[in-house]
Amino acid sequence: MEPSVKVMPQMCDTFTVTTGHKAPLDESCAEQIGFVHPLKQSEENFETHQHALNMNMLRQREGLHAPLKMSMEIQAVKKTGRLPFLQSSNASLDALTGRDLCLDFSDYLNSPEYHELLRQPHAVMEKSLGLL
Repeated sequence: MEPSVKVMPQMCDTFTVTTGHKAPLDESCAEQIGFVHPLKQSEENFETHQHALNMNMLRQREGLHAPLKMSMEIQAVKKTGRLPFLQSSNASLDALTGRDLCLDFSDYLNSPEYHELLRQPHAVMEKSLGLL
């Protein structure tokens, strides 16, 4: 049996220090000493990689027309929308991508009534139409 591989946290040897009162930098002290897990980037890009893999398999199995058609349908669904102050459920996009068949964190803990994005409809429409 092989020994397990342990990931050691990486710590910066030097820190960038600002003198005086300046605009905030891209790197804060917390970001410089913060530990970033090696799988973080992989998990953030999981859906993109999964979609690319599915399109590649579809291309090999059905030919070039199938992923092109699927991509055009997805782009058309993304362009359709609601009024700016209404949240979209993206049900048609989920049906095209197959996301409607799986349950994840956002399905039961991300319900719309708890969003802080609800705004006044009249103000949003006036801003989007340039009436302000």
